[in-house]
Amino acid sequence: MLVRVLTSLVGIPLFLGLLFIGQWPFLVVVAGMGLIGFYEYARILRAIGFRPSLPLGCAATVAIVLAAGLLPPHGVHAQAVAALATLVILAWAIFRPEGFSALDGLLTLAGVAYVGLLSYLVLLRRLGGGSGWDLGLVWAGMAFLCTWAADTLAYFVGVTWGRHKLAPKISPQKSVEGLLGGVAGALLAGLLWGPAIPLARWQGALLGAAIALVAAMGDLVESALKRTAGVKDAGRLLPGHGGVLDRFDSSLFVLPFVYYVATLLFGAG
Repeated sequence: MLVRVLTSLVGIPLFLGLLFIGQWPFLVVVAGMGLIGFYEYARILRAIGFRPSLPLGCAATVAIVLAAGLLPPHGVHAQAVAALATLVILAWAIFRPEGFSALDGLLTLAGVAYVGLLSYLVLLRRLGGGSGWDLGLVWAGMAFLCTWAADTLAYFVGVTWGRHKLAPKISPQKSVEGLLGGVAGALLAGLLWGPAIPLARWQGALLGAAIALVAAMGDLVESALKRTAGVKDAGRLLPGHGGVLDRFDSSLFVLPFVYYVATLLFGAG
């Protein structure tokens, strides 16, 4: 726990500082996260005998993240690069090297789609221009503040009052009580942060509660992946936290959710 707290005390301010700065320093960091994230994904699958293409998967994931940051945000951006990456990987799956199966190709594609969700962090940050205290920053703040509040409250409520298992076959330690605590924590965070966007307080609270549920789904997806492979952590990059996928598993689903809420429901961008 001490190592976990110390890592958070160093890592969170550093990450928030880069989030505030935005622009190319932040893009480089997120691209690096995508590279490491796909490596961790491939490492998990290799533990159960599959062989996703590490070079193709890493290259495609980084390309999608960079496209989200470098191409016009309202035009054909990450989707076009994602489509191209899909064609390349499917071609590799068909004309694959000896020793690789078609399933390996599909799992490579699945990993790019999964880890490539980090591109929505870049798209979200670009909503208001991509640097300083702007619209993109406050929307990204909503996503992370509510996710962290949900994770924190879910942990402490679950440890203290957790009695009913949420998904015992996937993650035996998670409880229904913990989930409800996480929803309450994110609801409160959304209530407080919503006016900064600006949203009505009830809208912020409702969005916070929804973020908590989406975050729980993201957490369970990665837990299922690790449980199938019989590994505790996806990586070792962050002492006490594991790897990129361990730290951002909840956020991978939250980021596109918040991005589309911001752009489709509230006209951000």
